[in-house]
Amino acid sequence: MRTDLLLELADFLEKLDPNRFDIRTWRRPSKDSVGFVSDEQLLTDCKTVACAIGWAVTLPKWEYAGFYMDTLAITQEHLNNPLSTPYTMAIVKWQGDSDIDSYDALQAGLDLPIGMAEVLFDFNNYADEEFTSAQTVAERIREFCSTPSEELMDLVVSYTDTE
Repeated sequence: MRTDLLLELADFLEKLDPNRFDIRTWRRPSKDSVGFVSDEQLLTDCKTVACAIGWAVTLPKWEYAGFYMDTLAITQEHLNNPLSTPYTMAIVKWQGDSDIDSYDALQAGLDLPIGMAEVLFDFNNYADEEFTSAQTVAERIREFCSTPSEELMDLVVSYTDTE
């Protein structure tokens, strides 16, 4: 597990202005779409927000490890409502396997146990859901990084078990 990258992100999130974090934020990658935020804009505009992974891919060690934002086309066939408009969104990729993206890319690139990427970064796996703070995500990252490897799967399951 790439605890070095995870702990770098936790350190960053703990210092991040709370107004610049939204765990639900999916950036739009094209300038002509609502919600567009480039990496440069994210770093220089004090009014922009991102989720933990949106911020992670701007960190030098994460970039060096091969993580980057790419695009994903949401076509009409992916939409439930026929009146919905297709769009393009930003999605995390990893250079180590460009055929995968999102949580699969995080799991592979960070060498995480199955399900751990979602437990760490998906707002649905936090009690406060959309109100989850960067500090809360940082605390969970630290908890996972300090857990012995033989106990990690039990910890992942404890956050995903719905019984």
